[in-house]
Amino acid sequence: VLGFEAASRGAAQVLLVEADSALVAQLQKTKDQLAATAIQLQRGDGVVSIRQAAPASCDLIFLDPPFDAPLLEPALNACAKALAPTGWIYLESPTKWSDELLSPMGLVVHKYLKAGAVHAHLLRLA
Repeated sequence: VLGFEAASRGAAQVLLVEADSALVAQLQKTKDQLAATAIQLQRGDGVVSIRQAAPASCDLIFLDPPFDAPLLEPALNACAKALAPTGWIYLESPTKWSDELLSPMGLVVHKYLKAGAVHAHLLRLA
């Protein structure tokens, strides 16, 4: 949903990576209905995908992995390398991430909020 919102607000290119084939099909249907030409869909592993991104090539990364999977630390490490110097990472997780946890990755918390069980973070490079 956030990727579609970014595209509707003028993002030149949005890459959505999803492992679940049924969700990819649903995202493709929505993309077609909205004629969202800025959006590209990729079925696969989001961590692998962000690791393949050129260094400092991403202005904004939305990171919302399954809460029960141990993906957050590897994903954040990969995102930090792909993030442009003035870029942002929006992270949703089941727990709060502090600057102390993020500093080895070169990241800091810019804003944080908790909504129900979700901890939302806006991160940037340190």
